[in-house]
Amino acid sequence: MAGVAVEGLVKRFGAVTALDGVSLTVPDGAYAVVVGRSGCGKSTLLRLLAGLEDADAGTIRLGGRDVTGLPPRTRDVAMVFQSYALYPHMTVFDNMAFGLRLRDGRKGRAAIAARVQEAARMLHLEDLLDRRPAALSGGQRQRVAIGRAVVRDPAVLLLDEPLSNLDAGLRLAVRRELAALHRRLGTTMVHVTHDQTEAMTLADVMVLMEAGRIVQAGPPLDLYARPDTPFVARFLGTPPMNLLPATVAEGGVVLPGGGTLARAAGVAAGAAVLAGVRPEALTPCAPADGLLAGRLLLVEHLGESVLWHVEVGTEEPVVARLAPAAAGAVGETIGLTWEPAATNLFADGRRLP
Repeated sequence: MAGVAVEGLVKRFGAVTALDGVSLTVPDGAYAVVVGRSGCGKSTLLRLLAGLEDADAGTIRLGGRDVTGLPPRTRDVAMVFQSYALYPHMTVFDNMAFGLRLRDGRKGRAAIAARVQEAARMLHLEDLLDRRPAALSGGQRQRVAIGRAVVRDPAVLLLDEPLSNLDAGLRLAVRRELAALHRRLGTTMVHVTHDQTEAMTLADVMVLMEAGRIVQAGPPLDLYARPDTPFVARFLGTPPMNLLPATVAEGGVVLPGGGTLARAAGVAAGAAVLAGVRPEALTPCAPADGLLAGRLLLVEHLGESVLWHVEVGTEEPVVARLAPAAAGAVGETIGLTWEPAATNLFADGRRLP
């Protein structure tokens, strides 16, 4: 196993800067998930770790070893591609054994077969070893691609959008298998996705990227509960965090409609701030008792919860996630309140302490 450390990583494609001074540390044995919108640089970062692209500046260390200029075969990494990249004319067994035969052919057929069988057991592929990729489902092909990487026992396992080609049910199943595989192997894993659910459920370290830069990295629940910026606050969560324009006054932070929160420390009276609160933190109450009050515009029943969209005089309605039995009629005036500790305040694009 090996930790990953990159510092000041820059990658340009012509006039486009794909990575702009990226620095990141992934501890030995951690599962890191890099998440962000399409084009933010996350797949480029993975390809640089694998050695499939050369960095224009910066360093890459795997297990403390500088591998920045080394070819892929000497980095002790394995990569699982979004497209599976299986050999269609080979059986599952041969696909999984191919890399071992190239690298460890002198170990003999028995040793290679044992490694393949072990990986097949971990990934529930024992009954599929004689099949070819065309006879497999999408989820089975993805597990074969993962198995082909795992049998090499790499120091770092890289996964590029490994679940994006699967339907919702298969994504859940393969996500469980990836989590279990990481627990068994303890291998350092770096996983790229645009799906925040994958990132929240799999990551020890979540890395959120935007425009070629890392905007926040850390435990997933830290990013969710204490986002560093309004961008992080709005990116994570479905629905995302409500961000309310507010003003700092002598008596506290004044919300739209006049509700008041505790004064923001270190912010001068008159300053404009954003007050952020997650939909699930909101509780309905009498209009006169709430921090916010407004007209209920829309009620969405999701089964496990209900979403209330409430017009409070801001550009977008405030969204509250409530228990399924919450009773509210469209057009009704309602109040919303929440615990002060659930508030995140942002000034000048950064969260206040």
